[in-house]
Amino acid sequence: MEVLRKAFKQPLDPLVTRFVSSIEDDKALITADLQGSLAHVEMLIKTGLISSDQGEEIKTGLMRLLEKAIAGQIELKIEFEDVHMNMEKQLESLIGNNALRLHTARSRNDQVALDTRIFIKQNIDQLTLLLIQLQATLLDVASKSTNMVLPGYTHLQRAQPLAFAHVMLAFFEMFKRDILRFADAKKRTTISPLGAGALAGSRLPIDPQFTAKQLGFDECFANSLDAVTDRDFIGEFLFVCCMISTHLSQLAETLLIWSSKEFDFVTFPDSITTSSSLMPQKKNADPIELVRGKSGVAVGELVNFLTIIKGLPIGYNRDLQETKPPAIKVASVLSLSLPVMTAVIKEMQLNKEVMLKAANDPELMATDLVEYLVVKGMPFREAHESVAQLVQQARELNSSLPKLDLSIYQKFAPLFADDVFDCLDPEKSLAEKNSPGSTGFSSVNGALSEAKKWLASYGQT
Repeated sequence: MEVLRKAFKQPLDPLVTRFVSSIEDDKALITADLQGSLAHVEMLIKTGLISSDQGEEIKTGLMRLLEKAIAGQIELKIEFEDVHMNMEKQLESLIGNNALRLHTARSRNDQVALDTRIFIKQNIDQLTLLLIQLQATLLDVASKSTNMVLPGYTHLQRAQPLAFAHVMLAFFEMFKRDILRFADAKKRTTISPLGAGALAGSRLPIDPQFTAKQLGFDECFANSLDAVTDRDFIGEFLFVCCMISTHLSQLAETLLIWSSKEFDFVTFPDSITTSSSLMPQKKNADPIELVRGKSGVAVGELVNFLTIIKGLPIGYNRDLQETKPPAIKVASVLSLSLPVMTAVIKEMQLNKEVMLKAANDPELMATDLVEYLVVKGMPFREAHESVAQLVQQARELNSSLPKLDLSIYQKFAPLFADDVFDCLDPEKSLAEKNSPGSTGFSSVNGALSEAKKWLASYGQT
């Protein structure tokens, strides 16, 4: 390391320099570091710690570096150890000695905490936008398939008929919760630590509240020691990303099962499938499988993060350097997985007739028969037992519920009448399910309308 060595008699060993350097991870923080420095300069000018002329020169230099950073034209040198010293040295090469005033009333401890918060905030905003785009696609598909019926599953066994749109809306709700989690986590992310210094604050007349306002943050730190120690916001970000990844994995797994020849509910176009190196007939949904697989990255990095921080004493410790890579890696993975899944949902073909044929499995109507008897006045448990015996009778006769005579129905429950056979149509079943939040056609249409209103509140139509 070529800087901050005046109190040392020996140069830093090159091996140690490489080991302690964070420049590979810090490439993701360059713009955040420069944005934080611009806000800091404004505070230094306001409080009189530097003159207006000095501040303007520093800001001009920082803006030039920011333009280069956005264009991808900044390189970080390992001998300067991290993004902070790299930017300071590059600023000095641009404007000279006034660059040495930039670090007034600031430590790399509060600086890196701020940079990471800016990075997390920006990624919360970006990932939220990608979630909204995925939700909009789910709603579009749901809106075009409100009359489609397929079997619903519990324990991966056929259970009851569902509206296809109801399934899409279920995933919409999952991602809605993720968006709300991000919004809540953002409140604790946008707390500026700048002004905390190394751990104790400063005797200089700084104004941390002003800095927070310049950054567009909601507030600033209340305790300088906590400000440089706190990485909770990274943990929250990683947890929300874990939930998003989990929901993406569940969606991916559902689609992969549906696309198998055994189900054939959906078909994926060539644009999102790959081939086998050996079997020429194969069309593999590899992108969806990778979305499912990459969910493990988020889970692993959350565990990584928690393991790093669990044993640290209060105050800044260099271990905290290792809390940046998990956030950077997970943000990168999700920023790719979300658009891929959006494309998959948009392009997949729905096999309506196959779904309906599967939903016509008569045993899926067993619960409807139970409710038929309940409406007729039979206690639920008795109705459940009667229908269970009826289903078993059909199996023993190697027949099906629609093919049984009414006399057999009445053998198990005299309350059965001719109208019982209307219960065996999956489309009629959905037409009659009107309980709130249910899969009934009218309920689903109402849910679609509400979902569109909610999405519109986030700037989508």
